Amino acid sequence: MKAAQRGFTLIEVLVALMILGVSLGAIFQGLSASRRISLKADETLTAVRLAQNLLANAALIDTVAKGKGVSGRIDQEAGWRYTFSALPLEITVGDNRDTLQVPAMFELTLCLFHETDRREKAFCMKQWRR
Repeated sequence: MKAAQRGFTLIEVLVALMILGVSLGAIFQGLSASRRISLKADETLTAVRLAQNLLANAALIDTVAKGKGVSGRIDQEAGWRYTFSALPLEITVGDNRDTLQVPAMFELTLCLFHETDRREKAFCMKQWRR
């Protein structure tokens, strides 16, 4: 009569380790993706907050509306800069693409740039103003 074997075979241990490795890889991949999404959302939220602050500055908008483009760095926000410009508002009319200039209306273009050590990302928006 043979004695009953105790323990696992080498194949069983290797299969268990392979399953564990694949499971841990999937978990860490998911955590890494959620971290990237979180950082991107934070960057976008900061850009929206900065754009709202710049658009609330009436003196800055008056300067831009006079045809003087403005650009600069944003104080207390490391790595952020902006460009702000205005053009007279023109609307395309008719089939032959004629343009009509709307008096006293401007198309403001605000671009925010976030510079990091590896890249620069732009956030641009346009708005019509009187």
